[in-house]
Amino acid sequence: MQNRVDAGVRTAELFQPVGLGPGDTILALDAAGGVCSVALGRVGHAGVTLLAAERRDLQFGHAAVLVPMIEAVMAAAGLTLQRVDCIAVGIGPGGFTGLRIALATARGLGLALGKPVIGLSNFQASAANLPADATIPGDIVVLIDSRRAEPYAARLAPDLAFRAPPALMSPAEIAALIADSGTAIVTGDGLADWSQPLPPACRAISATADALAILRLAADAGGKFQLPPLPSYLRPPDAALPANTSLPGVVST
Repeated sequence: MQNRVDAGVRTAELFQPVGLGPGDTILALDAAGGVCSVALGRVGHAGVTLLAAERRDLQFGHAAVLVPMIEAVMAAAGLTLQRVDCIAVGIGPGGFTGLRIALATARGLGLALGKPVIGLSNFQASAANLPADATIPGDIVVLIDSRRAEPYAARLAPDLAFRAPPALMSPAEIAALIADSGTAIVTGDGLADWSQPLPPACRAISATADALAILRLAADAGGKFQLPPLPSYLRPPDAALPANTSLPGVVST
């Protein structure tokens, strides 16, 4: 498995933010959570113009629908994949299978087309999907479903910058994060499973990550949300290889 780790480290070290400007076309993918979505947009002088999008709510089966959704979006926009200038993909955290499928698809397309691939955090994408008219007087705590009792959690500033690295937290740790006087909003797809009361000054607002949010973050003029296209797992997978098991082509260390 060390070969895979080394490859990931090299990818992160070599990653350079992609300079995107007016006229550039971005293909955005996300399958990290309970939504599989694709969005195509063109960068303008004041944000990004949506050309086409598709979204399906599903927990399983991302592999069967993601590529047909990409084809449908490109057809709806009347463009070929060769016209795409950059591919943006949600890097999680979220479901392991959907996350791997989206990343493999994005990186495969990037390699085949000779186009750059950038990653975007699903924490920031969730917060980016808060209603446009929502007032954000303080920090945002984003909870993402981990398929376990404890959700993934992160605290973001109003400009969506991370206050601290995200983590898989215990209920007590999340409660302390929310109870902090600077927290104004709690959101994310993990919010549905959070039953503890919120402080009086804190509001729960439903918002989840999807390709539309990934697209908007990718189009940021300064590239401040861009990350290497590597999975953000935050915890080991539930399924593991038995001890002393080797994978073909992978040298054990």
